[in-house]
Amino acid sequence: MDDKFNKENFMARWLDNRLNDTEKIELEKSGELDALKSVLDDIDTWKVEKMDIDKGLKDLKARKKHVIAPTSLKQKKKISWLSIAASLLLLISAGYFMFLNFNNQTTTITTDIAENKKITLPDGTIIKMDALSSVSYEKKDWKNNRVVTLDGQAFFDVIKGNPFKVITKTGQINVLGTQFNVNNNKNIFEVVCYEGKVEVVYKTDIKILTKGQWVTAKQDKLVNYTHDKSVPEWINGFSKYNKTNLLNVINDLEKYYNVQINLPKKYHLLEFTGTLTHKDLNTALQTLFTSMEIKYSIDKNNTVTFN
Repeated sequence: MDDKFNKENFMARWLDNRLNDTEKIELEKSGELDALKSVLDDIDTWKVEKMDIDKGLKDLKARKKHVIAPTSLKQKKKISWLSIAASLLLLISAGYFMFLNFNNQTTTITTDIAENKKITLPDGTIIKMDALSSVSYEKKDWKNNRVVTLDGQAFFDVIKGNPFKVITKTGQINVLGTQFNVNNNKNIFEVVCYEGKVEVVYKTDIKILTKGQWVTAKQDKLVNYTHDKSVPEWINGFSKYNKTNLLNVINDLEKYYNVQINLPKKYHLLEFTGTLTHKDLNTALQTLFTSMEIKYSIDKNNTVTFN
């Protein structure tokens, strides 16, 4: 573009739609607006949302290489202030999205088959995670927004402070400071209180639990029970069942052992009462199926079949 465009501040006048027809034609022919138009069009599609960090970094490097790569002396003379402005807008937008992403990161911890984990939240709250479970929370402003998302089973020892929430796909638990266990595996939703007080919300039903009480979801409502335990059994390496559907017991075995059990349909409605260890697969299988008079076998690939 010649000096005329710079002196008469064509960019500002173009943005304000104050150019006459002759000036518009002359400015369009110059090609100086192409880069800026692309950026301005792109701005309309911007949304503040989480981004893929790795992809974002690669994208940014590619843009930087494309926009500000070293050029020859002749090429540098052709770069106008409009091109520079467009480049800066691209870099600023990428940096802005990366800033938002880093400041709103979700921390997620998971466990594998037969794996337990103990984690400590920013306020000192302790979570003991059962096998095949997942816990997520936001580190930012944790003190004022103590919310944990749980998939699976975990024991919580909550430090007193602002309200503490545990959200599952089935229900929600609200506490101030207590010890409790949440089991949200597949079709199970159970909350057991070991100390303090918790509020359990399940659909339209709400229950307040104190030490020695627990609830389980049945037919769209919470059913109350009592217990005399100080910690959940799974923390000590075993599970205790009382008239528990056999399919739920099988799900637990597959969680604590690398085993595949295809239970025949004729056994689906059976219930089991007893205790199973998490430390020895053969002992657990023998305890379960022998007591129920079910004949089975297990191959070298840890697949259980029934006779």
